[in-house]
Amino acid sequence: MPDSTYEGETPAKASEPDETLMARFRDGAEEGFQAVFNRYSAHVINFIYRFLKSQEESEDLAQEVFLRIYRAKERYDPSRPFRPWLFSIASRLVSNRLRDRKRHPHDSIDQRTEMESGESLPRQIPDSPADRPAELIEKKTIALTVQKALDALPETQRMAVLLARFQGMSHEEIAVSLATSVSAVKSLLFRSRQTLKEALGPYVQSDSIPEK
Repeated sequence: MPDSTYEGETPAKASEPDETLMARFRDGAEEGFQAVFNRYSAHVINFIYRFLKSQEESEDLAQEVFLRIYRAKERYDPSRPFRPWLFSIASRLVSNRLRDRKRHPHDSIDQRTEMESGESLPRQIPDSPADRPAELIEKKTIALTVQKALDALPETQRMAVLLARFQGMSHEEIAVSLATSVSAVKSLLFRSRQTLKEALGPYVQSDSIPEK
């Protein structure tokens, strides 16, 4: 991935819309791509990680997401919202990888070991210096319970929840990301909300599960 600007380029501003940055990239400004990469790479890695449970594999797949965007610059349409397009690529690649794992289950043994070791917990709830041991145990117990409840959701429901809750996407944006209809998104979120409420019980407030 490019990591520098060429001579005479105008540095990207933090407030510049994604679509403006991508339009600049399409027109030859490599730093436009670098700006959206810096803005979204951690989000994409975290999204993928919640399905694959492997840091290395998630980073590799995120690189593939941005590589596809990089190669598509000539075809980019600035009138098309960037973020749903980005996560539509990520969602498709995740689905493909999960299907590959089902066909070749022996290839995912290392990933399952990483998930079961509990190494995913620090990515979700960082410890505060003020936390006491009992509080740390409670936080990590809750985090593990929430993660297991999310993992138990059907793949598309889980994607809809993650995009709504952690990316703050609207129904319309999620529909584009998942290549489905707005009504289907509403149904996915409704069903996932009911399932999570039953699974999590007293651990979370009902308003912490997305209704969007």
